[in-house]
Amino acid sequence: MALVLLVVAVVFILENRQLTEIRLLLPVVLMPLWAALTGTLLIGLVVGVLLDRQRRR
Repeated sequence: MALVLLVVAVVFILENRQLTEIRLLLPVVLMPLWAALTGTLLIGLVVGVLLDRQRRR
C-alpha cells in the first residue's frame, strides 16, 4: 500500500510541475502547482483535525 501511495505522489508531482501564480491578499507568489495543492491539502487537514477536536469536547 505504501508503495502505491509513493508512486501516486511521484506521478502527481511530475504532472504538476508548472509554475502557477498564487495571490495571498497583496503579494503574488509564484510556485509549482503541486506545492500549492499540497499546501492546500495540509491546511485542510489541520482545519479538519481542529474542528474534530472541538466537536468531541
